Amino acid sequence: MAYSVDPAALGRVVAHSGTTHAGTPHWLLGALTLAGVAVAVGGWVALRGDDYPGRLGAAALGIGAVVTLAGLIGLVEIQIAPQSTPDWTRWFPVVNTVAAIVVALGSLVVVRWKWPERPRYVALGFLLACWIGYPAMMPNEGLSHPFGYLLVLGVPLAVAAVLSLDGNDVFRTALADARSKAVSLVAFAMFAVFFAVSAGTMSINPDVTPEIAGEGFVTTQQVAGPLVYWPAVEFYWPAVPLAGYVSPGTVVLVALLGGLVALNAGLVARQLAAEGATDSPRAMFGTLAASGATACCCCAPALYGAVGVLFGAAATPVYWAFMDPTSPVGGIFLAASVVVLTGSAIRASYDPACRLPRDREAAPAAEGTA
Repeated sequence: MAYSVDPAALGRVVAHSGTTHAGTPHWLLGALTLAGVAVAVGGWVALRGDDYPGRLGAAALGIGAVVTLAGLIGLVEIQIAPQSTPDWTRWFPVVNTVAAIVVALGSLVVVRWKWPERPRYVALGFLLACWIGYPAMMPNEGLSHPFGYLLVLGVPLAVAAVLSLDGNDVFRTALADARSKAVSLVAFAMFAVFFAVSAGTMSINPDVTPEIAGEGFVTTQQVAGPLVYWPAVEFYWPAVPLAGYVSPGTVVLVALLGGLVALNAGLVARQLAAEGATDSPRAMFGTLAASGATACCCCAPALYGAVGVLFGAAATPVYWAFMDPTSPVGGIFLAASVVVLTGSAIRASYDPACRLPRDREAAPAAEGTA
């Protein structure tokens, strides 16, 4: 899921590279990330067991997520771009095409087998297959083809249709309280920041060319990705420092993935809040796992920063797998993230905790204290 600037209007701010990030050694950023993961895992274990209060586990999970996010952003910022393209990248179009065919046929077979009454799942699968195969099947990677714009807009609309038909009333009930809404907003904000840095659309430690040192600017240009060329506003604020760009395509992608992550996070908060008031099967664990895993997967370029810390230049194959716009990895990870997050939200909608109105929770709680 890589983004690139139009070569005709190459940006003046380039990615940071080196052995430190703002004076911080790479190994320290890696250690910070691992510490955050350890705290998050501890919170997860506390949530699964009965030895610790649910709020303690949720707090540990949230703190671990924030620390992990900070470490990963640092690692992403110190990615070193290889100078030469390896020969094996010429196979990317073939892999793209094969992966798209497999996803399309797999969607048809699985939906026909398990949910024959829901053909909308097949439609979503076909759209995701088109997303994966688009760069390989279209002339000139389809960077200027109208179908690319329709596809970028069609996938979020298909996801919205699936969620609306399969759980809209439940989602409204589950997210009606202030706590669930607050958790959803925080999750969306954290994801948006991480996505922007991981995908290369924002940098908090940019290297600048000598001719613009100390100068800020805001300008417009074209960027490639997702799928096609988009008009973008590029900016550089040296006082922060902050550099990056915003395009309609990236806004659509952040809204899609961030919205799914936020929806799942809100459902988890709802399930935690209703614990004890219902006979909930605690589907929150599956929801939580899906949200956390895919939040990292859909920002897969961050993996290159982590691997680069451990293996240095030997990690360049990972760079080309995740950062090359023609690589199938980005499309496959996007499709997997959409499927898992959407499926997780729909499964969670069957949890009694999400279906129970807020005004009915007080009754079981009062009976337990009587």
